[in-house]
Amino acid sequence: MDFSFSNSLIIVIYATQAAIGLILFFIFRHFSSLYKRSYLLTWSWSWLLFSGAMILFGVISFGFNREPLGFWPDQALSFFSLIFIYTHLVFFVAGIAELIREQNTRRGTLLWLVVTVALITTFIVAFTQSDTRGPLNHFLRVSLRTFIVSSAFITAGTVLRFIKRLAGGLGHRIMSWSMIFYGIEQGYYFANSFFSMQLFPHVFGIIDLLMIFGIGLGMIIWLLEDEREKLRKANHELDRFVYSTSHDLRAPIASMLGLVNLARLEVKDEKSLELIGMMEQRVKKLDSVIADFLTLSRSKKSDAKITSVELNQLVDEVVSDVKFAQDAPSIRLIYNREPNFSFQSDFGIMKTVLGNLFSNSVKYHNIQQPDPYIRVVYRMVNEKVQIDVEDNGQGIETENLDKIFDMFYRASASSDGTGLGLYIVRESLSKLKGSIFVKSFFGKGSTFTILLPQPH
Repeated sequence: MDFSFSNSLIIVIYATQAAIGLILFFIFRHFSSLYKRSYLLTWSWSWLLFSGAMILFGVISFGFNREPLGFWPDQALSFFSLIFIYTHLVFFVAGIAELIREQNTRRGTLLWLVVTVALITTFIVAFTQSDTRGPLNHFLRVSLRTFIVSSAFITAGTVLRFIKRLAGGLGHRIMSWSMIFYGIEQGYYFANSFFSMQLFPHVFGIIDLLMIFGIGLGMIIWLLEDEREKLRKANHELDRFVYSTSHDLRAPIASMLGLVNLARLEVKDEKSLELIGMMEQRVKKLDSVIADFLTLSRSKKSDAKITSVELNQLVDEVVSDVKFAQDAPSIRLIYNREPNFSFQSDFGIMKTVLGNLFSNSVKYHNIQQPDPYIRVVYRMVNEKVQIDVEDNGQGIETENLDKIFDMFYRASASSDGTGLGLYIVRESLSKLKGSIFVKSFFGKGSTFTILLPQPH
């Protein structure tokens, strides 16, 4: 069969639009079940109906170069193509309304609209059966359709432009402007069809395709940006809740420790003193957990302030903080105090990092061996500062090495830690674009290696 270039191009464009509509149907269907948002489900049905309409329009265009199929098949194609495109608009606008109002469209309302569309389409097809109403038939079947599509997309795109809650992202701009331009292009089709000018350059079909692609792409990008923003807000609110709650809990815990100390002064019974001691240990453990939460919350909220850090001062302050811990006086510190060794970093973050590593080395050391030690070694390696914190303590079993930086992970049920220390270390170093690695042999000790890039 001999096809003109124009009709062949139109068929290819309709087929491509149908494929885009089908892809978007599956994408929004997936996201609707993933995010539990009603407008995504509504949009998915809208794009499925759009795909069906494009297939039927392509079949009708194909029919321009063949013998008619007959009265009823031709009328059926026209009827269902109009049903699909108008119902597509109903679901498309309903999805936009659900997005703006943040409220589901009632199924009864959608059903009523679909039934109304079906009745109007039936009337149009039945009324335009006669060939004696040529201009009017063309207006009802073609001009009216392009006018309604143009109005719907220009209105939807314009409304979305002025919804501040949705504005700001690349996806929102692509989505809204593509809707407006697609509506304008459909308005051009309406003007040509209404005045019977028949001026449809080939390039308009390609622009039509690009606008549909832009609408779908913009919707997807906007959805991902919107989910990211909602997640950011949720994380921010959660951080604020954790920080506020942890901060408020420390005051009554301090009061409890004060009451425990008073009770120890008043009570003389050995058994009671033992119970008071156990109570004090549990309260201190709770205070340690809350302190870790506060440290984690502060590290997430604060930005790194890069300054010159004197390593000697950093190590001195860390040692001062942990020297009163149980068994700390029995552990020897091996550290070569070279003068004027400094590097670029955030002093507070590095103090948190080394403080957690030192605290763990003290807590999980083997005091019974002849020479328990913690060794600190530093050097410059490929424009990076390398700091090694080595001990000859208990060590870590091989199967646990890839889990020790996870939040709340503790290598054993008997561990006295909160499971947050090494997680805080890793998160803190990420703010400095640094990294940490560990080598450990169970029963022999561990070496934690910190690598910090230095600005040029």
